[in-house]
Amino acid sequence: MRPTSLPSRPTCAPSRAAPAIGLSFALLASTGLTGPALAQQAPAPDPFIGDPVRVPEVSVTGAAPGLRGYLAPESSTALRLPAPIQDVPVAVQVVPDTLIQDRAALTVRQAVETVSGVTSSNAIPGSVALRIRGFNDGSANLRDGFRETSNQQDVQGIERIDILKGPASVLYGGNLSSGGVANIVTRAPVDGRFGTVSGTVGNYGLFRSTFDINEGDVTGDGTLGFRLDAALDRSNSYRDFGGSSSQFINPSLRWRPTAQDEVVIRAQYLRSDFSYGLYQSPLSRQTLSLPLSRNFDDPNQGASRRDAGRVSYNWVHSFGEGLRFRSGLNASGVDYDLGTDRFSTLRILADNRTVQRTTIFGPQHIRDYDLQNELSGTFMTGPVRHDWLVGAESYWSANTSVGFQTTLPNLDLLNPVYGVVPGAARLASNTRSSFANHAGYVQDFVTLTPELRVLLGGRYDSTETSSRNRITGVEGENSAGRFSPRIGIAYEPISDTTLFANWANSFVPTTATTASGAALSPSTSEQFEVGVKQVFLSGRAQATVALFHITRTNVPTTDPANPVFSIASGEQRSRGVEVDLAGEILPGWNAVASYAFTEAEVTRDNRLPIGNNLAGVARHAGQVWTTYEFGGGSPLRGVGIGGGVRAESRREATLPNTFSLPAYARLDAAAWYRFEVSRTPLRAQVNVQNINHQRIYDTDGANTLRVNVPFTVLASLTAQF
Repeated sequence: MRPTSLPSRPTCAPSRAAPAIGLSFALLASTGLTGPALAQQAPAPDPFIGDPVRVPEVSVTGAAPGLRGYLAPESSTALRLPAPIQDVPVAVQVVPDTLIQDRAALTVRQAVETVSGVTSSNAIPGSVALRIRGFNDGSANLRDGFRETSNQQDVQGIERIDILKGPASVLYGGNLSSGGVANIVTRAPVDGRFGTVSGTVGNYGLFRSTFDINEGDVTGDGTLGFRLDAALDRSNSYRDFGGSSSQFINPSLRWRPTAQDEVVIRAQYLRSDFSYGLYQSPLSRQTLSLPLSRNFDDPNQGASRRDAGRVSYNWVHSFGEGLRFRSGLNASGVDYDLGTDRFSTLRILADNRTVQRTTIFGPQHIRDYDLQNELSGTFMTGPVRHDWLVGAESYWSANTSVGFQTTLPNLDLLNPVYGVVPGAARLASNTRSSFANHAGYVQDFVTLTPELRVLLGGRYDSTETSSRNRITGVEGENSAGRFSPRIGIAYEPISDTTLFANWANSFVPTTATTASGAALSPSTSEQFEVGVKQVFLSGRAQATVALFHITRTNVPTTDPANPVFSIASGEQRSRGVEVDLAGEILPGWNAVASYAFTEAEVTRDNRLPIGNNLAGVARHAGQVWTTYEFGGGSPLRGVGIGGGVRAESRREATLPNTFSLPAYARLDAAAWYRFEVSRTPLRAQVNVQNINHQRIYDTDGANTLRVNVPFTVLASLTAQF
């Protein structure tokens, strides 16, 4: 099935339709939009899911239709409508699950390393905390097109990850990062019947097992489809003590009650137990010379637990002639029981050997609700084609947190003594914050000629943020309303070459509060971007080069005097150039490469030094990953090999700048073999990550460092049935 809104490009491979959409029965009844049945009218694909780029395979027949090597030619994230990436006047990159599998990425932060300008912020496993084009000011990401601040996802449930560069509030609302947004597209039922089961072992005591079962036709008439993904893992650590474990399940249903309607209902649950001490090191120059195995926690401290879940529906009704109505609702949440191993203060004193430690622990509860209703279609004004979209969204989120603080005895780096008794706990914080957003948006993607396209869009948001310090009784409220426009143009002077430019404005409301309990005012951002997209090798590969300039103001940052709270800074700017390349170079030879030059700095502030670089942002960053699989009549048929390098120049560890994190160039490699046993397709794979044992650090810029995993070996076996 082709996208029903936008024309397809002949240079890119056609996509296989597998819509993923959902239903709220109460809303369906209230709208009255079911309408009479239209013979032979197929339901339209969900714009947030589009055409999944791959059904999991372990056979040697290669990728499924819609994917050329690591190239996914279409995305729904840029326009909320399925569209060829080559045609849209914005920079968007897709990480397909084939790439995730080949690289053996076990987290979202590992999966998106192949995209230019995207790095990880300091966060616990399973959390999606990304820095895009130098900024990580947003509190939310997207999952299947819905906003979430809970930000929890196991890679087992991922179909692909779309990275939309630049401010995205014109379509997706506030509290998204000024630099861009990740839309995690999760798996849903597709046509056909298949199943996969996999087991992975690795050093540091890693064991992980997964399965994926799909039945595209439960009832025999194509009405009902079912899919179930699940994962179970546990691991020790390269650090002195501590470990983690998680359980994940992701069931989904697809229902086609009529020829015009398609529904997908998703549910997801992720349970994690982990030691916070594995991910926190002092934000100090001295940390860089300490053994990577050093744990600054204490084995007697209580570990942390996280329970995250979601339920969502998407319903699409096609009226025919390209006219479509979509309604969706997502409800998600996460409950933390943060243990006494979570540091609020972790500081090396002036003697360079004594570590001062204060922990903060207690429950935290986050809830997100996102309701969306849209109408889209196509009309002509003479020879000009309009692919239009109008919609309304209501979003609500709440965060409740109680923190108890206790002090651990100082730790001597030269002679660490563990098994200590912490001091008495005291109530340090008790806050509740909420964020409500009601918005309407409109977009018109205008095809003036086959070579010239213009994107016009705008969104008006009305937001309310509130906070209450339940210790002091101080309350804060902010209301804001703002129109966010976006204008873009794409011009194809010659076949397969597209020049594009765009301008966008957005604002980012926040639920962050100051130490006094006052809510911070929204920040604003503005982007100018120009670039070129090139399809080559007969549509098997695509490259994007983009130059961007983003300015944001009233930026919430961590309060260095009290890291549990935030303060607002003045103006920050990020500008640079990004290059991305993905595709199938030759049959069996796939590659993805990227490079980013990013200059991100403070340009106006009453507290931070002007010209200071933003924390964690490398001036130069790039990566290459390539694989080759023997096929055809080769005696090595089914054998695949791969390797790559990821490198970053030095980054500032803190803001204000006090010291730098070292540059690195990390080497990775992979090898696999596809074969059959009793007609069961199998894939045996070995991945070696950080072969050259590079010391790599992530920073939150204010409180702690996170040490990345050193030399790692993973071995897996996957069976398809």
